[in-house]
Amino acid sequence: QRLKMANAMASYDQLAHQVEVLRKENSHLRRELEDNSNHLSKLETETFGMKEVLKQLQSKLEQEAGTLASSGRSDVLHQLKELHMDLTNYYELK
Repeated sequence: QRLKMANAMASYDQLAHQVEVLRKENSHLRRELEDNSNHLSKLETETFGMKEVLKQLQSKLEQEAGTLASSGRSDVLHQLKELHMDLTNYYELK
């Protein structure tokens, strides 16, 4: 009878220890998830800001292209068009 009781207590202590280990791991994983979520939000905000800057640059490029076209600088105009296409394709702005 005593042996059964001792085994039961040992099993209980073992389970209690496992529960504590799992609680600590769960807490750690929650913190890690929160950190990752915060980092992802920061990256999304930065990406949005970069896309806005690129849209402004594209607009300026288009204005400059119009000026170059009217002044007959087709060589530079062609380079600007290529740059514009590269930006559009790379950042999928359109």
